[in-house]
Amino acid sequence: MKQIILLIFIALLANKAHARKGIIPVCIPCEKISLVKDLPNEEDLKQDGSFLNLGYLHNEYGIIFIPAWNSGGKYVLTNEDKTVYYEIDESQLEGIKQKYNVELSSNPLSFWKKIGGKLIYLAVIGFILYSKFFSKDEDEEDVATE
Repeated sequence: MKQIILLIFIALLANKAHARKGIIPVCIPCEKISLVKDLPNEEDLKQDGSFLNLGYLHNEYGIIFIPAWNSGGKYVLTNEDKTVYYEIDESQLEGIKQKYNVELSSNPLSFWKKIGGKLIYLAVIGFILYSKFFSKDEDEEDVATE
């Protein structure tokens, strides 16, 4: 139990300033853009010298590059490097869906971003709890047999 409390305490103390210095990479929250559809390179999809693609902008919470939670997603147009995005409204999104024959879901994030990080954190916490409670019982049995 002390290890879990210590882990939570360290995560809460590690703020964005520490993450920028490279001590503990923490995202509380970070804006991330995931590529949904690579659109054709057409002149009407060109902005500032680069072609735009359909992306999904969301806030991601995580520690050590493992996503724990996602919130606030919306579709955007993004450049090829995913460094700049342009917001689009529902009518523009409908036009893109029809013109480029794109099927969109309510949450297009990958399995890793949706559930994978949660499974990793759950496994780590489970391992800590297992080692805490079951290693103590084995040590007591070894002392009793001697």
